[in-house]
Amino acid sequence: MAPSTLPFHADHIGSLIRPSSVSEAQESFSAGKISSSDLKDAQTTAIKDIVSAQIKHNVRALTNGEFDRKYYFSGFFENLEGMREIQNVPWDMARLSAPPIAALKKAGKNYPMAVVCEGKIKWTKSTYLENWETLKASVPQDKIGECKFTMPPPCYFHLRLAPGKCYSSDAYSNDADFFADLTAAYRQEFKALYDAGLRNIQIDDPTLAYFCSDEMLDGLRKDGEDPDALFETYLQAHNDTLKDRPSDLHIGLHVCRGNFSKGMHFSEGSYEKIASRFFKTLNYDTFYLEYDNPRSGGFEPLRFLPVGKNVVLGVVTTKEPELEDRATIISRVKEAAEIIAKGQGRSVEEAMGSIGISPQCGFASVAVGAEGMTEEKMFAKLGLVKSVAEELWPKKA
Repeated sequence: MAPSTLPFHADHIGSLIRPSSVSEAQESFSAGKISSSDLKDAQTTAIKDIVSAQIKHNVRALTNGEFDRKYYFSGFFENLEGMREIQNVPWDMARLSAPPIAALKKAGKNYPMAVVCEGKIKWTKSTYLENWETLKASVPQDKIGECKFTMPPPCYFHLRLAPGKCYSSDAYSNDADFFADLTAAYRQEFKALYDAGLRNIQIDDPTLAYFCSDEMLDGLRKDGEDPDALFETYLQAHNDTLKDRPSDLHIGLHVCRGNFSKGMHFSEGSYEKIASRFFKTLNYDTFYLEYDNPRSGGFEPLRFLPVGKNVVLGVVTTKEPELEDRATIISRVKEAAEIIAKGQGRSVEEAMGSIGISPQCGFASVAVGAEGMTEEKMFAKLGLVKSVAEELWPKKA
């Protein structure tokens, strides 16, 4: 698969509703009642089951449902040398202008977990290799190429922690040096996973979408931060992770506005504010975008999508269990295709080749899914995505 080729016109974002066996095992492990080996056993069993269910329902990409992690961003930062995990993060360490932090504080919730840098960042071994091997072992040999593995973005904690709290002054004196070492660790991780057979990676980054929010931009300015400069720093960090990757390693970027507990979201605003720099600067193969309701704005920003890049439209929501209207989805995809085609100076048929559809976010990115969402309803939504794709792209859904 060439990196610019869209893996699937019908896709999903990775996390799936966790079975009670996984949730209970995670709670028991966190409480010190079971060992890490016991937790791993519960996760492995559940991953095998969910892979079988995805295959049975003809759902792709094949993922582990993120059953092997507590949060969608777990597992990478805290396992790098020089990093330390903090539980129940004190508010004075958090950037209160960041939408997810502001939303948590307003809701009376704790900021549950962050990772801070206290020494030079070094990648000493793969942080996700065992997780990938577990997924790979759960998949028939001829379907390993249909797998996708998700990872957090390099800027994740940098935005959520207050200025000066993401890394110590003993470790780094500036953002450029911090991100240089962090993105080098990403490149080493990509290579390790690639060498073990992985060909499709998705980076999950709601952070970039927060720059569509006027409220956050105003908050950053009040913090003495230049939002444009910070956005450019993050774009550069993303691109630096992608340097020198293997030519047949597809890497996509998922961007949304948050889908925390029972559908809580963290920001609103059209992609228009960031679209030109976002699409033209970032070197990802595919962009997975949230487009399930008005908070995301219209499709007009897609006019900036360059030829050779793909977009997967998240036109099905994971925040509500009700099934979307099929005709409406088809109409919206065609509307987006017309905008992309006009912006690229191509035909609508040509533009359609670079478009896919999916849910707008994972079904349980931080372990708790939307109210009323069941596994049956989840697969009904994924089945709708697949069915619509088969109609729109009959030769390669």
